[in-house]
Amino acid sequence: MRVSLVCCVFNGDRFIREAVLSLLRQSFRDFELLIVDDGSTDTTSQILRELAAQDDRIRVLTNSTNLGLTKSLNRALTQATGNYVARMDADDIALPERLANQIAFLDTHPDIDMVGTAFEWIDAEGRIIGRPQVITDSQTLHKTLIRTNPFLHGSIMIRKKTLDRAGGYDETFKKAQDYDLWLRLSSTAHFANLPDILMQKRMTTHMISFKNEQEQIRFALRARWRALKRGDYPLWCAIHLIKPFLAIILPICIVRWARVHVFGQIVYKHPSMQ
Repeated sequence: MRVSLVCCVFNGDRFIREAVLSLLRQSFRDFELLIVDDGSTDTTSQILRELAAQDDRIRVLTNSTNLGLTKSLNRALTQATGNYVARMDADDIALPERLANQIAFLDTHPDIDMVGTAFEWIDAEGRIIGRPQVITDSQTLHKTLIRTNPFLHGSIMIRKKTLDRAGGYDETFKKAQDYDLWLRLSSTAHFANLPDILMQKRMTTHMISFKNEQEQIRFALRARWRALKRGDYPLWCAIHLIKPFLAIILPICIVRWARVHVFGQIVYKHPSMQ
């Protein structure tokens, strides 16, 4: 088996079928798809049973209770048999050449341990709402990692031996578990992003909620602090702790104003927020 695809879902019946079908339509077909149903209470379980009955590459792992993303990811990793592990989020879409291009890259770049891809933002109806720039150079990615997460988690493909060496995801991280993993790997692993748009990342109201955003920032801040304590980056990089710390303690209206008027970021507003 070349690739183990790992997807976790909780009450995702609106988008999970489309996400899985985008994987089954990949031009590269030698993969297993491990889907963890994390205690869903909607019709997700029924949809997964229907899909698994149609394609024997799908293996559904069902949690009796909701364990959260990090523990669910690690559960799937214990079952993965591929030389490469690829991530997929339950509401995203993989374009047909995603796996083929990433495998070709890793096969021809043995010095690279993990590769992500460029992507598009889409809304709930699948309309394209943005195309962020991604960093592709390995050295630049390493330098950038201490101040931001330059990878779309749902786009990455990583060597299984690299994941095993790191011990998988740290289950004390409820959020930003991917960012913590990349930082833990940064002292020994090499990363890349493909410039081609091979994924579509869906923007949902849950993603842009203030509570979720604050929690994400807190865990990301913790991941950076731990990287500095390990000595993975020089101490002067502690300056990169200031911005997320302020984002936690300041009112959200000030944080969002600063993103637009100070840092020049384009902030997408979901229709429900306008």
